[in-house]
Amino acid sequence: MDTQFDPLASIRDLLGDDPAPTTVVPATPEEVATFDDDAMVCTCNNVNAGEIRSLIRSGECSSLDDIQVRTRAGGGCGACIPFVAGIVNVELGCCGGK
Repeated sequence: MDTQFDPLASIRDLLGDDPAPTTVVPATPEEVATFDDDAMVCTCNNVNAGEIRSLIRSGECSSLDDIQVRTRAGGGCGACIPFVAGIVNVELGCCGGK
């Protein structure tokens, strides 16, 4: 997976909004490994690391976009997007993850 992507591109496409894309650099596998399942990743929408991991492991979600749609993680202030993306990358086994 490329480390530069716009996690909200699909939502903007649906809304017809076309601002300049935002570059997101996911947190490293080492950084997200420090989060236990109870660690709150997105405080705006009350999403913890365990919920993200569970949705990926169960097959209910298979991408950052899926996680954002399902949990709304990153949809508030957006500060957590690198951490959400990092957890997704590790769980999907890319970018040096599992």
